Amino acid sequence: MALGKRFLKWVIRKSFEGILKGSIFNTAVTASTNIFASDLTPSYSPTLFRIYCCFDTAGVLSVIRKKDTTTVTEQLNSGNSLNANAAYMFDILVEEGENINLQYSVDATCLVLKVVEIPCMVS
Repeated sequence: MALGKRFLKWVIRKSFEGILKGSIFNTAVTASTNIFASDLTPSYSPTLFRIYCCFDTAGVLSVIRKKDTTTVTEQLNSGNSLNANAAYMFDILVEEGENINLQYSVDATCLVLKVVEIPCMVS
């Protein structure tokens, strides 16, 4: 029985751990170009992608969402520029069949960018 309880605790803990989907550190990014070489896809559906970012230059961060043959662009921070050297965090919902990438509106150095999948959404 002890093994069953340990396994259950492990499953519960794992269900709340994030999955690193993409990470950039101190890297130049080109305006209006995908930041990640490959699109990010969810491991669970639906799920939450938490985006943590900081750039050295003010600009707008956008989500490039692809589903089937359709691509849409979603501007984060209400379409307002992020302040240079300031950290921001955003959550976006993603489902099976969607591919996600990010673009920045200006040439800049991405000081840090992390996308972590949060498989269990708690509201």
